[in-house]
Amino acid sequence: MGEATPWIEVFRSESRKAAEEHLLVLEARSIPSGLAEMRGAFVVVVPLGDAARARAELETFLRENRGGTSGTEPLPAVRLGVFAAAAYAFILLLFDVARRREALGLDWWKAGCADAALIRGGAWWRSLTALFLHADAAHLAGNLLFGALFGVMLAQSVGFGLAWLGFVVTGGLGNGLNAWLQSRPHVSVGASTAVFGMLGIQVAFDWLRRRELHARRFLRWAPLAMGVALLGWLGGGVAHPADPDTPVERVDVLAHVLGFASGLALGAALGVARERIATVASAQTALAATALGAVVLAWVAAFR
Repeated sequence: MGEATPWIEVFRSESRKAAEEHLLVLEARSIPSGLAEMRGAFVVVVPLGDAARARAELETFLRENRGGTSGTEPLPAVRLGVFAAAAYAFILLLFDVARRREALGLDWWKAGCADAALIRGGAWWRSLTALFLHADAAHLAGNLLFGALFGVMLAQSVGFGLAWLGFVVTGGLGNGLNAWLQSRPHVSVGASTAVFGMLGIQVAFDWLRRRELHARRFLRWAPLAMGVALLGWLGGGVAHPADPDTPVERVDVLAHVLGFASGLALGAALGVARERIATVASAQTALAATALGAVVLAWVAAFR
């Protein structure tokens, strides 16, 4: 907020959440805005020249939400994110049962693991199918817990459909890049590459959002710092040979780093274009269906 341009208050509340919601409305309309704390209240301010338009947009927002006539939501509904996370958990459990019981007489592990040599040879689908295979209960439980948690969080930022499409895209990119960078025979499985991808999306998206909210430097960098710290804390993952019963070293940091990096790139792109993100349920459902369709296509290619 430069000194040459006077800023004026357009909203005041004792609730930080309410102030941030109004700030998001102005951001979505590309109106420069900021948040300040004054005398125990949270104040949304805009440049003097934008005050009239800002007040009009906020009045429209309040009228539509109070009257229930709005076609979109300022933030995606929490329940949709929770439902999508539950669907994710169900799908992982379903694939684990199929893998252990060799459902339909098929060797799911052999067909779907991320074998680096085969991926480099053109078996692109393994970058996606490997996300749904896990070696043991502990491996599965970790990805169920953190995948669902990050999924719900990201759904609140970009919508449930875009969050899980991001899971598939970053997981596939991470595994694909990992295959090309491995210099020795390497086979891996697990959703963790995509889980770190979602974390990367959240970190980059939050960093850009906090930057444009004129947050203090510490607050702007906090999401990135927390993401890197969590990457190191959860670091590891699981690298496996084709036989899930063979003892292995439980580490595949490179895949995690590449998934996280893919998420940072995608999150940055979404952060720049966030005012264009459709939050209506129908649009988010279509994105979720696209993610599911990509997974189904990958498994059909694996067993063709």
